[in-house]
Amino acid sequence: MSSGDEQYDVVVVGARCAGAPLATLLAREGFEVCLVEKAELPSDTPSTHVFEADALSFLDSLGVLDELRATGAPMIARADARVGDVRWPATWPVRPGDPGGVMSVRRFRLDPVLVRAAQDAGAALLTRTAVTDLVRAEDGRVTGVRVSSATGGEETRSGTGTATRGGAGEERVLRARLVVGADGRASTVARLAGARSYHVTPNQFALFWGYFADAEIGDPTFVFHRWADRVVLGLPTDDGLYQVQVGVDPARLREFRAGLPGSLLEYARASEPVAKALAGARLVGEPHGTTHWKGYFREPTGPGWVLVGDAGHFKDPTAGRGIGDAFLQAARLAETVARQLGAGGGDTAELDEALRRWGAWRDAEFVEPYWFATDIGSLAPLPAVLPEVLRGMRRAGVADSLFEMVNHRAMPTDIVTRPRLLAAVGRLLARGRVGVLREVAQLAATDRRRAALGRRPRYETD
Repeated sequence: MSSGDEQYDVVVVGARCAGAPLATLLAREGFEVCLVEKAELPSDTPSTHVFEADALSFLDSLGVLDELRATGAPMIARADARVGDVRWPATWPVRPGDPGGVMSVRRFRLDPVLVRAAQDAGAALLTRTAVTDLVRAEDGRVTGVRVSSATGGEETRSGTGTATRGGAGEERVLRARLVVGADGRASTVARLAGARSYHVTPNQFALFWGYFADAEIGDPTFVFHRWADRVVLGLPTDDGLYQVQVGVDPARLREFRAGLPGSLLEYARASEPVAKALAGARLVGEPHGTTHWKGYFREPTGPGWVLVGDAGHFKDPTAGRGIGDAFLQAARLAETVARQLGAGGGDTAELDEALRRWGAWRDAEFVEPYWFATDIGSLAPLPAVLPEVLRGMRRAGVADSLFEMVNHRAMPTDIVTRPRLLAAVGRLLARGRVGVLREVAQLAATDRRRAALGRRPRYETD
């Protein structure tokens, strides 16, 4: 080790929804943590920025919820849901102690709150600083990162009241017992570590979104409508704005882009409650869009490194679970790392094995919601049996439990149970929908194929 190298217990690359909370939790346990972020903060990043009851509970435990409420983003307790031809008003399911059901805060407001919590806990922060390489021991184990600061790269430590700026291109070596990649879909750590991807799925819808002032919000409601070839989402966000997202068939993309911003409004107004909210509203700024992405899992860990959040796993954003999943992973990873590195623990083999188990948990925990998100974000017509299952749940008064999936407190198979599926098939057959048997057979074949992929993944190198 060079005398000029800096030593930490953990270096976390990426200071947003996965990295910043992880750094907070580890720093609170007394570990020396350095957060490395290539962007300047605050800054925006493409995101649906919706988070649900489980995430709100996590943010409350982190001690930052009051600061997020101060942005003007309301707690949302109601939903207006539509899946196919089934539409129903819902009360968002919460548990005792949950502060609320749903919230939306734009990332240039949310991320700095999370970063300040990490700094207040004692983590060091390097912004405008990019990882250029992983530092390895002779046996190949990752033992740190090499970083380069852009002009004005800034380091801040909580409580010191000082900040130092590195010169343009200044290189530093940050040594650590563990390097965490929390640096998003284009993860540098994942690339340098050689982490392969699996369960890769290209997107089908393109996603566009915008923000509206003077919307008729009334009782704050989360609108999610998915029917035919349309996806429309609407809900209030921070600063009194109303957030709208729409899914667009790529075959219509050129026409849609040419018609912006009117085409965004046209799509949004196809959903009755969103049209009502936007009746007297005006667009603030330009619409945003993302047209190409892939869903994936990446190999989660290796000697001296681990991936968390979007760096290791990304699903179709139609399901709105990126932030909540990042929090879940960060909380579980913090427990694992603290247990292994605490009390002077220096056994690298035990750390590697614990991280391997964490990675196995991650895959098992998120694979079923991953495939559900892939299906709900598909351009293919919704299987007739799914709306029929929901229709039966509505009659039984339990349709609101669908949102427990979005809270990540129920799996799709907890909702679309075998008895509900068989009952739905029976009702459809009674109405003469003989094609439902072929449809269910296709769904079963897809499930078998995915289960086989779980046993023997197909790996791709990014």
